[in-house]
Amino acid sequence: MSAIPIFSFRISMHGAKYMNSTRKTKKQLIEELDALKERILELETLGKASEQSKREFGKKIGRYFPQVEHMDEAIYVLFDRKYEFVNNKFAELFGVTEDEACSPDFDPMTLVAPESRKFVKNKYRLTSSGEFMTQQYEFTGLKKDGSKIECETFVLLIPYKWGVAIHGMLRNISVRKRIDEELQRSRSDLQIVLNSIPTSIYYLDRNHHFIRANKAFCKSLGLPMESIIGKTIAEIFPNLPKEQLSSFFEINNTVINTGNPKRGFIEILPSLRGRKWFQNDRIPYLDENGNIVGIICISIDISDLRETEEKLWYLSFHDVLTGLYNRTYFEEELLRHEYGRQFPLSVVTVKIDNLQEVNKRDGIAAGNDLLRRTAKLMKIFRTEDVAARISGDKFAILLPTAEKSIGENAIIRLKNALESQDKHPNNAPLNLSFRVTTVEKRGCSLVDVLKQAEAAIA
Repeated sequence: MSAIPIFSFRISMHGAKYMNSTRKTKKQLIEELDALKERILELETLGKASEQSKREFGKKIGRYFPQVEHMDEAIYVLFDRKYEFVNNKFAELFGVTEDEACSPDFDPMTLVAPESRKFVKNKYRLTSSGEFMTQQYEFTGLKKDGSKIECETFVLLIPYKWGVAIHGMLRNISVRKRIDEELQRSRSDLQIVLNSIPTSIYYLDRNHHFIRANKAFCKSLGLPMESIIGKTIAEIFPNLPKEQLSSFFEINNTVINTGNPKRGFIEILPSLRGRKWFQNDRIPYLDENGNIVGIICISIDISDLRETEEKLWYLSFHDVLTGLYNRTYFEEELLRHEYGRQFPLSVVTVKIDNLQEVNKRDGIAAGNDLLRRTAKLMKIFRTEDVAARISGDKFAILLPTAEKSIGENAIIRLKNALESQDKHPNNAPLNLSFRVTTVEKRGCSLVDVLKQAEAAIA
């Protein structure tokens, strides 16, 4: 029973103590009110100082960029992940006020599109760690109304307060990006068209670098496109002769400097499949402003035609069966030497005496073998001598600067070679007649000399 009053007494004492602690005198209340006023005044002073600091910083930026408010670029200063300063252009670009952007509660990431935030945050992180001093990059911005803009920013670090601030210049490049995308689509469409053309087409810049080529050109050289684009012809084919490279560059420079096309000229280029002949038309390559920025070359691969021409030329001056020159070429050589200075000269004539007999007895194939064996005997002559099959069973050899003794010595060598050939057990007998005719000086027809020699050996 006695414990209950004691408990009640303790509660009463505690309550009395609490009542006494909350009861303040008028003097104490006035003192606390004065202290509160001083604190409010102190905070207001700090706020004014902060505003003054911002204004002074803005003035400093204004002095640093006298026309900062009139510049076409948006200017901003970022410190401790907050905007310290933005100019009117920046505010207009993103649809915010300057005060709104620079308020302590404003997050700069709200002006960055979600797909670019990770990228921009990483740039801020690199900046805060001092890993770079200046940088340029692009990102997608986000206006206050939710629309997106493409931005390009240039940033540098400037000392500020207790650390370093990001001083940036920002441009709206949305139009440029759209143009670039359109150009890229146009280039892609152009490349598709170029690749559908069977004729080789390529573009060169003013420094002779390949900037575009179609599949036909790449195929003609036997090289992939990545081995061509961005390189010069000298880099692609480092072993090209200097005179060929000089001609290639000279034609390019002429077209670029004069603005006049160059058409129909032939060039030889190497390829993985051997030499290639191209018939070229080169015309100036103009940009959208009409400036010459390079050349466009339309190049027709005429290698097959050229090879056919060479074969026709070979056939027109060579005997198909023996591989020696024919009578047409031999007579042209006689005419060329007729007024030359390589006198005296000799003409050796050779006739297969038993050709018709072998043809009748053993067939044309056996007779052809005699012709080929006779042609092999011509290897004993000098490189400057001209050997030819001038008729069905006759051969002639032109020996420039050769008196009669040299011609007679050549006949001796022919006979020795024939004896060695006849010793082969598989060879049928080959009967040959020889004659040498020497012309001491100019003044007579060498073609007539040949005809007389033929008649004499018949």
